[in-house]
Amino acid sequence: MSTITADAIQAGTYNVDPSHSNVGFAVRHMGIATVRGQFKKFEGTVEAANGALTLSGTVEAASVDTGDANRDGHLQSPEFFDAAQFPQITFRSTGTEPTGDGQIKLTGEITIKGTTKPIELVGEIAENGEDPWGNQRVGFEVEGKVDRREFGLVWNQTLPNGNLLVANEVKLIVSVSAVKAA
Repeated sequence: MSTITADAIQAGTYNVDPSHSNVGFAVRHMGIATVRGQFKKFEGTVEAANGALTLSGTVEAASVDTGDANRDGHLQSPEFFDAAQFPQITFRSTGTEPTGDGQIKLTGEITIKGTTKPIELVGEIAENGEDPWGNQRVGFEVEGKVDRREFGLVWNQTLPNGNLLVANEVKLIVSVSAVKAA
C-alpha cells in the first residue's frame, strides 16, 4: 500500500463500502495460536476537511464470524458481547495526526458492551482517487489493541500450564474503502 497524508484527501463525506472493507480482530488462544475473526455487518463514515479526518463506525455484534458457529454463539452470549442487550459496537475518532513515519494515528473512543474507553489506532492512508465508475474513494488500514476485560468481557479459563484459554489483549484490524457521498 502506498501511503499518503490526510491533507491529500478531497474534502467531503465518505461512506464505508462494506463489500470492500473488513473489521476484524485477532486473539491468542491457549497461548498457542492466534484466532482471527471479523464482523460481517458494519457501517461507517469518513469526514475529510482541511487535512483532518473524522471517522465513525458501527459494528453489529451478532455478525461476529470466526469460522466456528459454536464459538460465534459463545461470543454473542452474555459472557462476551451480549449481543441481545448490546447489539452494536461503536467507534468515534477524536483526533488524527501523522506519526512522522508515513503513518497516521487515530485517537478515539470505542464502546463495547455499553462501556466506552479511549483507543489509539495506527496505520496508513492508502492511495485515493477516482474508481472506474467515477466515484471518489479513500482507503486506510489501521490497527489497535484493547484489553477485553475493560469492557466486561471477562469470561476465561486458566489452563493446567497457567496459560489463559483466551488472551485478554485483543488486536483490532480495520481495512476500509470508502466512497464519497454525492
